[in-house]
Amino acid sequence: MGKKIDPNEYVGLEFTNKIGERFKVLQYQFKDKNNYCFDIEFLGTHNIQLATLNQIRNQTCVDLVERKKVKRMKVELQLRERTKLVNKAKNTCVIPSNLKDKNVLSIDLSTTSTGIAYSKAGIIVRWKTIKSPYTDFRERGFEIVKELVEILEKGMVDVVILEDVYLGLNSSVLSMLSEIRGMLTFHIKRLGIDLLLVPAVLWKNRVGEVPIHREEQKKYMMERFKELTGVEADSDDAADAYMMLWACLHKEEVKESLWNSEEI
Repeated sequence: MGKKIDPNEYVGLEFTNKIGERFKVLQYQFKDKNNYCFDIEFLGTHNIQLATLNQIRNQTCVDLVERKKVKRMKVELQLRERTKLVNKAKNTCVIPSNLKDKNVLSIDLSTTSTGIAYSKAGIIVRWKTIKSPYTDFRERGFEIVKELVEILEKGMVDVVILEDVYLGLNSSVLSMLSEIRGMLTFHIKRLGIDLLLVPAVLWKNRVGEVPIHREEQKKYMMERFKELTGVEADSDDAADAYMMLWACLHKEEVKESLWNSEEI
């Protein structure tokens, strides 16, 4: 039979967790099944929280209040930085006011798959995802661009909207994406079609309360797509192409999102 634990023996003792945060056991609270629960105080911040005896012994107690505070501050800094980028993008990218009078093809170009959306007289009527089975990115890009060119050569597109290349991308991804965009841009200019490069931060700012992180953004765009169309998007690429086109077409009607709020 194991030694009977007296939880009060831990009260008043100080410990250090695995990342160097010191804490003190203030008082024993209750027993939850086979675990003893205590109030502990982190000595650096004086934050108090509940911890189990196992967490105390294993040095896995972390200052959750401080973690949330740091995370919130980080998000606030990211939002403020993004606000600066939005304002800068507004000065460098002017979305034409007559897009609703044009036939517009929006392209979310990627090194793996590409989403497109097409509007006539200001109404988005078609969208889809273009993929290629090739493993080599140049072969893949060539096949995707080939299909895009076939669409452009039908003579039913006045303006092509492309998301401007984000310079913060991984250098290898940036290099591949720039190469594929170059393939496409050649044909756009050859066919005399107008090209509009829209920074991602600008069009996303017009969509709504878009999250900070990339995976959350993808989910958000898929949800907004379904909200506007009533159907599920077959890929996040198609959802992005649709939402980018929607943001450009509705720029006068969309209120500035919380990306520009100083209160966040």
